[in-house]
Amino acid sequence: MAKQTAAKSKTSSNTKPSIAVLENLIPDALTKKIFTGIAVVLVIAMLYLSKDYGITGDENFHRVYGHHVWHFYTSLGEDKTATLPYGNPDSLMMYYGGFFDGSAAAIAETFPSVDEWRIRHAWNSLFASAAMILAGLVAVEIAGWQAGLIVLLFMIFSPRFFGEGMNNPKDITMATGYILSYLFILKFIKQMPKPKLSTALWLALAIGIALGIRIGGLLLIPYLFLFYGLALVQQYGLGEVFNFSKFKENILPSFRWVLLASVLGFALGMLFWPYGLISPIKHSIETLGVSSKFPATISMLFDGKKMVSTEIPWYYIPKWIYITTPLFGLLGLLASFAIIPHMKREGKLLLLSFIFFTLAFPVFYIIYKKAVLYDGMRHLYFVYPSIIILAGLAFDYFIRLMKKPAKYAVAGVAMVLLLLPVRFMVANHPNQAVYFNELIGGIKGAYANYETDYYMNSVKQCADWIKQNEKLEKKNGEKLVLRSNAVAPCNFYFMNDTANVGVGYVSYRNRASAYSDYLILYCRYVDRDLLLNGCFPPAQTVFTAQADGVPLCCVVRKDDQSDYLAQEALKKNDFEEAIRLLEPYCAKFPKEDVALTNLGLAYLQTAQADPARIEKAMNALNATLALNKENPNAIYYLSVAYEMTGNKSQAQYLRSLIGQ
Repeated sequence: MAKQTAAKSKTSSNTKPSIAVLENLIPDALTKKIFTGIAVVLVIAMLYLSKDYGITGDENFHRVYGHHVWHFYTSLGEDKTATLPYGNPDSLMMYYGGFFDGSAAAIAETFPSVDEWRIRHAWNSLFASAAMILAGLVAVEIAGWQAGLIVLLFMIFSPRFFGEGMNNPKDITMATGYILSYLFILKFIKQMPKPKLSTALWLALAIGIALGIRIGGLLLIPYLFLFYGLALVQQYGLGEVFNFSKFKENILPSFRWVLLASVLGFALGMLFWPYGLISPIKHSIETLGVSSKFPATISMLFDGKKMVSTEIPWYYIPKWIYITTPLFGLLGLLASFAIIPHMKREGKLLLLSFIFFTLAFPVFYIIYKKAVLYDGMRHLYFVYPSIIILAGLAFDYFIRLMKKPAKYAVAGVAMVLLLLPVRFMVANHPNQAVYFNELIGGIKGAYANYETDYYMNSVKQCADWIKQNEKLEKKNGEKLVLRSNAVAPCNFYFMNDTANVGVGYVSYRNRASAYSDYLILYCRYVDRDLLLNGCFPPAQTVFTAQADGVPLCCVVRKDDQSDYLAQEALKKNDFEEAIRLLEPYCAKFPKEDVALTNLGLAYLQTAQADPARIEKAMNALNATLALNKENPNAIYYLSVAYEMTGNKSQAQYLRSLIGQ
């Protein structure tokens, strides 16, 4: 008997517990209070800071559409503008849900004395802060309040998500619906086999919100069914799940709530979407087809190459995730694979698998479908919280795993990695959305290789600078002329100055083609060589909005109009006047590629009378191509110059470069 007891005692002492005892760095009760305090401060801070952010390139389409949506409901469906194509690209707006835009319009019409853009950005910031808090709560469901606090901090200091959270009315807001759905799908799974009705109702609302913003919210329904099915298999085993004699006993109590959440969620999504409401099934299918092959061909920079949105490589989204996710997210994501055994031991593998799935499936799906994408990863912002949740779970696990001194070391690593994007966010407010991580050398390493301020946020800084530093008064009884390649937001920035300022459009390449007193030019659609060779911002720039020294947008005060006057002279075939104006201008501003090209043209047009000007033309045009080898006008004019010198082979080669 004593031997048996001794043997039993020995066996017990050698048996390791099946689940390691993990300890938090901070007690759970205190962590919950810290989480709550930070969440409250976050909401207030984002509401306040939202006033600093600019009007984005698509935002006015959404503003107008929002009023159409609101009028659809207030007219009880008689005003059907929201369900019809009413202009290009506005014709695409009917394919978007109306939940965010319609509610923003409702608030704006309720408070007409408040600036509508201020309302929209504040409302947008509430969705973004909710997404950050909800991501933390998802981590709480899986691993507790310490994990939730880490995820909340990681989400707050994710510069791109924070920045676009202020003025991206479709991608960030849909992400909020997605992460709210994740929270209640996890709750549903944890409550199996008898989930609560309240959980199903919250889940329906979450699906309705996501679907009521973009058709992509429809994916949440198969997400629910898939993981509900896996939860059943985990609960009963595969054989019992398919034992239909036990359907009423095992499946029905939970399946009815899955059906309720799915059907009610779909119905709410249609209710929030006028075009979907008038024909839910037909228009959902139609919109899925449109969104999978978005009918837009948009030029952009990617991997140092100019390409269009229909020709992106398969790794477009993975590369954007790699270069724009802060290091704590990338390192934590890699480390998250190490926590799989622990989660399995704790019986939480299905919960963790759900987060992995919500990250991996959309990325692999869009690669498989060869979806049309542009503007970085903004169309997939709804997968970003999954990256951060996995990263937070990993850091939480290793903090809890270590003994006391090492816990502080792991937490210290997280804090150091956190400080890198914090510095960027503070130093470059309100341009957090142009963040690139240290693996690519920050925004300086990304400049001229990837799009930076594609959404025109920095244009507001330039408009504000003009208002604060320049006298916006008529000149000789004429309105001042301001032109921009971001004309849509500029129209709103100067809408109270129309008595003295007229706003018009001009492309960067044709910026000298029309008279202007001021130019506001942002960096998109500027040829890559011009960016690399320091030609942006152009001559006569008096203010530049920057991020870490990289120019995003600029104000040009046109004190010297020689480039414009010369172009007018060229239109009148007054080539001598053009040369008189452009020779000193190009000497003064040697990086003005448009002026150099026009000078080369003027020399060519007068070369018959003065053959020496052929060489001058070639010098001017070669100077242009040294700045921008893709300038089609300079290439063509240089081919003409070679033809005039009898070098027809070189002329033919140059023309082949531009498809002639």
